[in-house]
Amino acid sequence: MEKVKENIISSIHSYSTTPVYSLQMNKQGCKLVVEMEDNVDYRLTENRGESIMLPLNVMITKSGKQTLKIKIYPKDGDQYITKYAHVKVNIFNAPDKSSSLKDYKKIAEFTLPEGLESQKLPFYEHTIDFDATVPFDYSKELDKAVALNKIPNIEELVVKKYNEVRAICEKSDVAAYTSLSAHSAALVYNATYTDIQEVKNKNENQYGIVDSKLKNRTFIPIENYYMQFYANNKIVALWQRNHNPLLYLKGENSTGKVVEGGDPLFLYMPEGSNELKAW
Repeated sequence: MEKVKENIISSIHSYSTTPVYSLQMNKQGCKLVVEMEDNVDYRLTENRGESIMLPLNVMITKSGKQTLKIKIYPKDGDQYITKYAHVKVNIFNAPDKSSSLKDYKKIAEFTLPEGLESQKLPFYEHTIDFDATVPFDYSKELDKAVALNKIPNIEELVVKKYNEVRAICEKSDVAAYTSLSAHSAALVYNATYTDIQEVKNKNENQYGIVDSKLKNRTFIPIENYYMQFYANNKIVALWQRNHNPLLYLKGENSTGKVVEGGDPLFLYMPEGSNELKAW
């Protein structure tokens, strides 16, 4: 476990500039997926209203033009987007990670148009373009990665990997899950300019999906899914039909309350490898 942590720490960089990009989302009466072109996505799939501010840096691959896809789906029980669906998205930029709120500047926005219910839409998509300048660059790693759509049995390989990770979660194998997540953890730490000392002080079990304290833990099977490619077919993920993660846990906390949730698992195949790994 210590070796895994050391590997993560060795991948963390210090940058002389720390510009921040954030995404403020407010939605109700629908489900919302935000996907960065050339990167992955983030999902708000609760059926109730939600308001959240997200660090957008983790979805930015490199400096330059960014294209954000806003994908809106009906909430569970609705066939089409209804008149009760409302979405507001604002993108902010601040010059430094320590900037105060007054220094955050709105650089793009989107509001779901009204009157869509008459069109009986099962899905609505909108794109937002904006420019970003960041000190990191993960594009070269992705450019060199294997084009997954060209692998004939890619779905079989992805399902196999998901089942392997599901078994790790069932056993609450914190060390194995931390090792699996090392690349993505380092990416997040770098993109959010996390201090190395803070990483060293982090709790080893920071992943709820391998939390052994939950009772009566059950995981849904890796089936009845849909597969989605990202980043010019260099990344792939499986999702439930309701857009939730396929690595999905239900259990009971110490008070007996039923809790549930999942972790997204984005996979890629690095240059020179024939093994799928977590992006």
